[in-house]
Amino acid sequence: MSIRGAQTRERIKKKSLALFSQKGFKEVTMKDICEITGLSRGGLYCHYSSTGQIFREIIDDLMGLQENEFRAKIKMGKSAADILDDVLDRYEAEMTDSSSCLSLAIYEYFSSPEAASGENPISLQYQRSVDMWTELIQYGMGRGEFRQVDIPAVCDLLLFSYQGVRLYSQIAPTVRSIPSRVTGEIRKILVRDQIGAQAEKAGTALINPADVIPGIPGFPRVCITTFSQDMIAQFVRENPVRVIASLKTANGELPVYEVSAGGKKAALFLSRVGAPACAVGLEEVIAMGAEKIILFGSCGSLDEARTKDRIILPSSALRDEGTSFHYCPPSPELTTPDHSLTFMKKILAELQIPSVTGKIWTTDAIYRELDSQVAQMRSQGCLAVEMEYAAALAVSTFRGAELYPFFYSLDSFDGDSWQMNDLPEYGIKSCGKFFRIALACAGRLASEQP
Repeated sequence: MSIRGAQTRERIKKKSLALFSQKGFKEVTMKDICEITGLSRGGLYCHYSSTGQIFREIIDDLMGLQENEFRAKIKMGKSAADILDDVLDRYEAEMTDSSSCLSLAIYEYFSSPEAASGENPISLQYQRSVDMWTELIQYGMGRGEFRQVDIPAVCDLLLFSYQGVRLYSQIAPTVRSIPSRVTGEIRKILVRDQIGAQAEKAGTALINPADVIPGIPGFPRVCITTFSQDMIAQFVRENPVRVIASLKTANGELPVYEVSAGGKKAALFLSRVGAPACAVGLEEVIAMGAEKIILFGSCGSLDEARTKDRIILPSSALRDEGTSFHYCPPSPELTTPDHSLTFMKKILAELQIPSVTGKIWTTDAIYRELDSQVAQMRSQGCLAVEMEYAAALAVSTFRGAELYPFFYSLDSFDGDSWQMNDLPEYGIKSCGKFFRIALACAGRLASEQP
């Protein structure tokens, strides 16, 4: 096509856009377009055979512009929240701007016999929009700016609320506050408030562990912690231990024990369940003097074929909780240090205990683990879900302590429904195996020169 021909087509589409916005699709004829463009009937038909062809190309152009805008900004590394704000500001203005609104024309066009023939074009346009928004939402989640959300549900909320308000604005007066309420709620759903995410140093906090927990002379450099009270109680009954400290909260007092690990002393305490509570316990034992922490506990399998009867070594934690963002800058996940993974793999190999390595999903809302979230996390390579690892890794990294984690699956999400399996016993029947791993790690770490 010549440059002049391309320019003529652009003029036809620009003029036709105004007509479609004003009159809808059904009321616009090729004669109307001839009149508004000044072209003869033959001149117009030289470029387009129908109003449907013109309208479809207008829609394709508009979609292409928005897709290119999204991808260009993402490629530039622009903040996902800023990209979202730009689009939502435009959406808010467009929702009540009937002068350039194509919602009625879109509805009429996609209801026409011309559009209904062949593959459903409105489904194709919908899928293009979903793909575009999915790319932005995944980008924002990947940068830690957006919450972990049900992406298809958010896409539907965005697209149908936007088009719904635009269509309504063409046929009835629209309350001016509706668009701002809609875009405001969408932003609240997506954008994570990073309170404390950029904390620089431990000393900047108003309350620090050292303010309430004094260092204890001779406190073991190596500490073991788990979440099963029954397992710790059984270990204490069967092994010589002594209480060397305690952790006190409104929930009660937790003893910190000194135990023997390969002839070396180590500490042992119960971590409370949940990211915030786990983080507090770790903060306080680190303040007492712990430098290397072996943390183990149960999790829910997302991939039974890989996790069954294996110890799970987390290569990273996907951050779907709030605590870790107060210790480390925003990011989609936190990576387990290589030296920690290498050490754990070596210990398990020596003990001849099979293991698997992969990502762990940390969420602090066990009763809000949705089917869509499980599927999404599984698609990102997560082996299991639990409640504390992201926070534990963030705290230990922030405080300069070393964390050596391992997990074992009890319940399962790898099926049509949740399977409780061995969860009620919290791993007690394998207590000996888990403590054998923990003590082997502790003995080896305690033998290393400080």
